[in-house]
Amino acid sequence: MIEHLYIHIPFCRKKCPYCNFISYADKENLIEEYVTALTLSSQSSDFPLPLGEGLRVRAKTIYFGGGTPSLLTPNQLKTILSPIPYILTPEISLETNPATADFEKLHEFRKLGVNRLSIGAQSFNNRHLKTLGRIHSAKDIHKIFDDARKAGFENIGIDLMYALPGQTFEEFKKDIQEILRLDPEHISLYNLEVEKNSAFGSRLTALGLRFPDNDTEADMFEHAIESFAKAGYKHYEISNFAKKDCECFHNLAYWLNKNYLGIGVGAHSHVDGRRFSNTESVEKYIGCGCATGIDRRKQVDVSSPASRETIFMGLRLLDGIPKDKFQGFEKEVEELKQQGLLEETSTNIKLTKKGLFLANLVFEKFV
Repeated sequence: MIEHLYIHIPFCRKKCPYCNFISYADKENLIEEYVTALTLSSQSSDFPLPLGEGLRVRAKTIYFGGGTPSLLTPNQLKTILSPIPYILTPEISLETNPATADFEKLHEFRKLGVNRLSIGAQSFNNRHLKTLGRIHSAKDIHKIFDDARKAGFENIGIDLMYALPGQTFEEFKKDIQEILRLDPEHISLYNLEVEKNSAFGSRLTALGLRFPDNDTEADMFEHAIESFAKAGYKHYEISNFAKKDCECFHNLAYWLNKNYLGIGVGAHSHVDGRRFSNTESVEKYIGCGCATGIDRRKQVDVSSPASRETIFMGLRLLDGIPKDKFQGFEKEVEELKQQGLLEETSTNIKLTKKGLFLANLVFEKFV
């Protein structure tokens, strides 16, 4: 049984230069055909797998990611959702760019069952938004948030980036103040990572924009953690904070290595220890659908308690994971405990505060 469904919408009005996700800025004319392909892929509760098996789906969470899912019209979203079997009151999330939706569209989305928005704000500073290549302004963020509340959304998440090129600590503190003023139910906080030799990295260098140093980046992260805690948010995953009962349950399925099925271009799936992904070509997907659009298949054994993947995914959670998941890795755990990066509770092993800031060093032990 699959209870978590991811649907990828790969279309954008403009491709952000830092983005590594499968998305395209010059193919909006294909949206209608793509919606049809998605519908054909999910028209039955027996979703076909690349191994020729039928798989029963009753979705508890449905997540529309991208790309820019908010480019869809309400009718297109209705077409995609209509054939999908799901239980009553699931979590249906939709990623939203502030410049691509208004009250009318959000109101229709809400009526269709979407009950969680993830707004890609990234920054409340217009200068930084321009550097990031975003198509919205700080004013747009406030407007879409207000429109979403008026449309009936009671579960809204906001994505924020930090350690931006040319960003000062004071500018970041203002971003934190702005996001807390909006008072969303969920906050995702990501540090911007750009390859120096990439086109975007080279352009930033040419403009003389420098990234905050490691100490400043750590100070930014610590300031955010403290500020969100004071405002009543639980820090439940390295990059995620939520009010009570407002965690993103779809993403929790990823971190806990549960089964999930991905539909759409480039979408990944995990089913009973097997991982596979769809073609990254919009045209190919439209032509064949996800059932036969598998470009590659990666077998990963995550069923064993001592799975490396289970460990480094689960350690992203602030509560950690049960001790029995570390069978066979007692030496690594002891070394990391001696370094002050891991600690034990009565049931779990988890990151320490120091380990939270040096998480990649911990994860490397289990890759």
